[in-house]
Formats: sequence, C-alpha cells, structure tokens
Amino acid sequence: MKRISSFLAHKYLKFKKKDRNISLMIKICFLGIFIGTFSLMLTLIITNGFEKAIHEKMQGINSQILIYSPGNKLAYQEIKDYILKEFGDDIKGISGNSIRQLLINKNKSQTILFLKGIDPERENDVTNIAQKITLPLSTGKTPQAYTEHLTNLLTDNKIIIGHKTAQQYGLKVGDSIELLIPEPTAQNKIMLRKKNAIVSGIFKVGLEEYDSNFAFCNIDLLQNLFKEKEGIDQICINLKDPTSRFSFMKQDHEALVLEKLRSKLPLLTVNSWKDLYPALVSSLKLEKYVMFFILALITLVACMTMVSLLFMYIQQKRRDIAILQSMGLANKKIRSIFLRIGLKITFWGTSCGLFLAAAIGFCLERYPFIQLPDVYYISYLPARMELEIFVIVFVVTMLLGFFATWIPAQRTKKINIAQVLRQE
Repeated sequence: MKRISSFLAHKYLKFKKKDRNISLMIKICFLGIFIGTFSLMLTLIITNGFEKAIHEKMQGINSQILIYSPGNKLAYQEIKDYILKEFGDDIKGISGNSIRQLLINKNKSQTILFLKGIDPERENDVTNIAQKITLPLSTGKTPQAYTEHLTNLLTDNKIIIGHKTAQQYGLKVGDSIELLIPEPTAQNKIMLRKKNAIVSGIFKVGLEEYDSNFAFCNIDLLQNLFKEKEGIDQICINLKDPTSRFSFMKQDHEALVLEKLRSKLPLLTVNSWKDLYPALVSSLKLEKYVMFFILALITLVACMTMVSLLFMYIQQKRRDIAILQSMGLANKKIRSIFLRIGLKITFWGTSCGLFLAAAIGFCLERYPFIQLPDVYYISYLPARMELEIFVIVFVVTMLLGFFATWIPAQRTKKINIAQVLRQE
C-alpha cells in the first residue's frame, strides 16, 4: 500500500500540459519555500557570524573564565596547581594578571591609562593579544612564535600600548614615555611618582576601549611600579574545545565547568567572560532569535500556498479518489498521497534553499569582501556556518510544510463516493 501511495504521488507531480494551473501552483510553492528557506538560512549565517566574530574578539582579550576575589590578592601558584589537579582534563591554558590605573605624560599632556601586568609566557594560552601586535610583527605564526615574541617585548621596563594611544601622542616603537604612578598618602591630596618606560610594541585589537585606554607590561614590572608584593588580581582560564560540532553542547560544557569551579572555590568569584558584557551578549542573541522568528513567518506564508495547491489538487482528483476508495484503498492511504506531494515539494524547496545559502555562506566565510562601516566592531560582513543551524532550519521548514499539507489532506474524508461516481 505504501508503494501505491508513493507511486500515485509521484505520478501526480508529473503534471501534464492540461494541468497548467496545477503546474504553475507547484512551481510557485517550490519557489516560495526555496526563497523563504534561503533567506532564513543566509540571515542566520550572517547573524551567527556577527555573534561569533564579536564573541571571539571579546574573548580574545578577556579569557574564557575569570577567577578573582574583590579587594583581595590571589595566591597564583597555589590556586593554579589546585585547578590543574582538579580540572586538568578541561583546561587548555591558565595565566594570571593584575590591572592598575596610572597617568601617562607626553608633551605636557596627561591621560589615564589602564596598565595590565601579564605573564608573557602564559598569556598566549588564554588571550590573543600577542596576535594583535602590529609593531613589531612576529616572525612566525605559531603559538610558540607568538609567545616568544610577546616575552621579548615585555622585558625590563618595556610596555605595549594601543595604536590609538600611539596616534594621539605620536609614539613609536622605542620611544620613552613617562608614567605617573599614584602614591598612597594620608593627606588630602594625590601624590604622583614618575617612572620612565619604553614603548616596545603597538597593538590593535579593534575595540576602542582597549586601543585607547590599555597598555600591557610584565607582571613583575607592574608590581615594581606600584611597590606591591607577590599576588595577582585575577586568574584567567581557557577551556579545551569539546569534540562536538554543536555550539550549544560547547556552551553546556563551559557552564558545567563554571559550576564545578564555583563549587570547588566557594570563597572566590568565578565568572565567564560573558558576564563582563551582559548587554552585548544578550542583544546579539536576541537579534538572532528575532530574525529567525520574522523570517520563519515568511517561510510559513510560503508554505500556506501549499494549502491552496492541495485544495485545488483534491478538487481536481475527486474522481480518482472516489475510484480508489471504491476499490478498497483506505482513507489513510489516500491522504498519504497528498501528504507525500506536499512533503516532496517542501523537501526539495528546503534542500535547494539550504544548498544555495551554504554556497554563499561559504564564500562569505572564506572571502570576506563586503566591508562594513566603522560603527561595527568588525571590518567585514561575517558569516559562520554551523551544522545545528542547518538542522534547525530544515526541521522547522519541514514541520511548517507538513502542517500546511495535513490541513487540506483531511478534506479527502469528506468526499462522497456514490455522489462523485454517479455525477462525474
């Protein structure tokens, strides 16, 4: 019986010249679902590209997980050894840093600067700041080469500044810069201590807050400048990527490790990098969901043309339906004929739309040639394809097509066999 339903559905789709109206409606249904699926998929690829690109840019500067204790210093080595012992299988890299505020003085002009002391031998394991250094460039592109480059730039009293700071003060690699460091005092005034540093490198992150307000130095230099003893402000951790290709499983993995760290380190604050930018993260996620919902409605409208098509088809094939029923074919099998017609149109329209969106997404991902204005965090239109997005779009479109097909297919139950055979 299944073969009969499939055979008849296949034959009905092979429309003849006399069925020009049906033929046109089938083409309209196919094109509507094709365009709707293509638009939905391509939009999701681009919005997902925006989300991932901005996440990577933010996470590249701020490690995946941050551990700190507000107002207190951390015993870096002890905590590091404990974390590696308990979570060694999940940890990709771990490092420590401290951040202090000071003034820089150049050409009788002063501005506040955030000086971040890092461990240059470990920093490349948790952030990508070494890859953002534009002057001087690293001689290699491997993680080891970037680590060696960063280590060489942050020796003695050398610092790395942002390119916006360098432009503002006309600084070049090798220039000397005067640091004004606040001194603790009980008096009602601020005491500043002068210290010279050498600009050993210039970085460009692409984020205004970093390129204009941040500088990097060795953690030892920072402690020496502020006359501090051992101890750091925060510990940075990067996790190993799960083997799964689905991003939601990666997020679940990160959340699981976060919960375990919080339970093992109850006296410390353990946060994800996303907690630093909650508004940005939520807005990007909301944008993706809203675009999915709006374009899914367009696909729904395209699927609704299937209702008109099948009502026309059922009306035209009333005599065939009555004959099949009189020969003993069950109503369920007759309904499956029209369900198969609708699902085949939906399947091929969805598949073609997804294929074209994947082809364009691949080109945008490999060759980002569409330039964006400066108001965005990134320079080129991003695209990021993920298997789960294709699966979700395919399933949603097929479900919409199924319901749009199922509604008119129920009409076959209301056909009066005797009346149709007597009159037609």
